[in-house]
Amino acid sequence: MDGEQLIFIDEIAINYTDELTVLEICNKNNISVPQMCSLEHLTPPGHCGLCTVEMYDDSIPEQWVPVLACMLAPQVGIKIRTQSKVIAMIREMAGKLILRSHPCDCDFCEKFGHCELQKIYNKTKFGFTRAIADGKEKKAVISCLSLRFCLDREKCTNCGACTTYCREELGEDFLHSVLNFDGQPRLELYPGVAYREGYLLNLIEICPYNAIIDRMSLGHHPSWKLQKFNGISTESSTGNNITIFVHGGEIAYIKPRKNPHIGDVIPDIARDLHHHNNFNRVDTLSLHGQKTEERETILFFLSKIGFKYRCAIVCNGSISLESMLLTRQLADVLGAQIFVKNHCQEGDNWLISSDKNTNIRSALVTQVIKKDAIEDFSVIEELIFNHQIQTLIIINEDILGLGFSKESFATINSITFSSHKNETTQNSHIVLPICTVFEEDGHFINKNFLLQRFHRAIIRETKARALWEWLAMIKNIYTGKTQIEFKSIENIWNFMEKSFPEFKNLKFSEVPPTGVFLESNYFKNFPFVA
Repeated sequence: MDGEQLIFIDEIAINYTDELTVLEICNKNNISVPQMCSLEHLTPPGHCGLCTVEMYDDSIPEQWVPVLACMLAPQVGIKIRTQSKVIAMIREMAGKLILRSHPCDCDFCEKFGHCELQKIYNKTKFGFTRAIADGKEKKAVISCLSLRFCLDREKCTNCGACTTYCREELGEDFLHSVLNFDGQPRLELYPGVAYREGYLLNLIEICPYNAIIDRMSLGHHPSWKLQKFNGISTESSTGNNITIFVHGGEIAYIKPRKNPHIGDVIPDIARDLHHHNNFNRVDTLSLHGQKTEERETILFFLSKIGFKYRCAIVCNGSISLESMLLTRQLADVLGAQIFVKNHCQEGDNWLISSDKNTNIRSALVTQVIKKDAIEDFSVIEELIFNHQIQTLIIINEDILGLGFSKESFATINSITFSSHKNETTQNSHIVLPICTVFEEDGHFINKNFLLQRFHRAIIRETKARALWEWLAMIKNIYTGKTQIEFKSIENIWNFMEKSFPEFKNLKFSEVPPTGVFLESNYFKNFPFVA
């Protein structure tokens, strides 16, 4: 057809559009070409040599010229073949060079099962590792590149993927190659860069040979031997996707999860969100500073507060969508105002947004707030001073630690839901323990109104409950119902589908792992939605 750009690969005419290399065309059309150093969205360094193909040279009859597919720009009408004796010989030589000192530790390697080198070796059987030749296991030669990650020099082949990532994605050559005394190249990190960039740890996934290792994961089983759960990073409202790896009921480590709506990598801070999960936790109920095992005692005390006390709620903007809805419903029953504190940080115009409230868009959708979040607590303190608030419900927010007046706090009834101990829990009349994002199922809505699900990764044997469960229980006390309306997040979802236009015809079971965008035109005038 006129206007088509055709290239011939293995005698098949293929139409291409904006692909930059022949390798991209092959990948797009499921044509098998081995590759190790070529990564999506990055300029291929062309170091491994495994993607060798042959191009027909019109100037010499029946002459096929070996070329690297990752370096060859497509031209209309050129002929390419991906299989021949010459191609097989070149790929075998390249493979042997890679494998000449590669340790045979596949059973313990993070790349096991999805390693291109392993696939090539199993298919062709070319090359051998020094471990096989010596007849014994090859030990890793580990050297520290920084305080956080290290390099297994036996696995590194200087393919250039990591240096390309630093140069093109991070905008600076953090890594460089230097020569050993024996003339062999080795990777080094430029001095003083260990904390200059918040995305360096993605080199762990960028490296195709598992040569770059997170020091925090040393000693753990490889990820493919662990349980894994889909999660959402909570460092900002970007909604970065993560995979949580669990061993023995504890989180071993966190890695990025690919999502075309957001990205393939995560900020370094997202990998460490779980480290404080088990420390300083609120695990039991507390009444007037005394721990109690009796849930009924707490619920009875709550029932005495009732409507006769003017009530307000301070809600954290990072609780789940389901908890947001139950907060709104409890506020309606109590006739309470809801305040959400604005949390800001310096964003980077990439994967860390300036809005630190992970789920503030859910507060908008569920009408927890109908205007912007508050910058400080002065408006609440003024209402307390004027005796318009006598009971304050604090939902996972350390308001005393954020500057709320202790004098004002001492004059009111205080009910705090919290996952961790803080200044507010130490001074509250009632404290109810709640689960963290790693211990419950739920949904977040990110800054672009992308609805995403996260899954419970661990179970802790404590008195802590999911926040929405506590709120549903307390709501029943004030409504006088004997049956709890919501027994699962699917029940809550069914209610939202009927009650909010954003969820109309959106079934709980139909939300894909990569999320679904909600209609957000109604909220376009809010200053923090951009």
